[in-house]
Amino acid sequence: MKIGKNNNCEFLRQALHDIEEAKRKLNHEVGTLLAPDGSVIKEYGGNAHNINIPNDDVRLFEGNIFTHNHPGGGNFTVQDIKSFADNGLKEVRVSTPQGTYYSLQTGEGEINRSIANVMKEEKVESSSNAMNILQKQIDEQNLVLTGHEYQKRLFGIIDEEVDRWLSENAAEFGYEYKKGMI
Repeated sequence: MKIGKNNNCEFLRQALHDIEEAKRKLNHEVGTLLAPDGSVIKEYGGNAHNINIPNDDVRLFEGNIFTHNHPGGGNFTVQDIKSFADNGLKEVRVSTPQGTYYSLQTGEGEINRSIANVMKEEKVESSSNAMNILQKQIDEQNLVLTGHEYQKRLFGIIDEEVDRWLSENAAEFGYEYKKGMI
């Protein structure tokens, strides 16, 4: 049987689904590097907030796909995007316990790898900006939040800001931003 491009795309979609579904309930980050055909190149373990990738393995990333989970939920971090752009990945993905995935991949045209630097300059992932927004919500809605509720809302605001910024700006840097359900 000859495997054509459509079969490779379907195999990749199925591989991403299976890998991301398996990571949903983990309490630590795990990353998987895949070739564009969906075959697994390497897996990486981590802790609650990052993944340990040996410096020697960075050369493997160019032109490939890296998917990882965020156990606390949430979108890309600026560091995720910086690593994606710096290492020449074709696509980077984040999956969450809620079954959401976020994808940033190379699009058509010229790629501007400064995307993460611009996000940092514009304070897209800024805790202080998020705290100001949350304080305004607390004041306007007379909210009383526990520490956990406050943190959850704060991180939700940061995720919304990252989502909004990527939705509005990713194409300008030559990337496609998508989100959906695993």
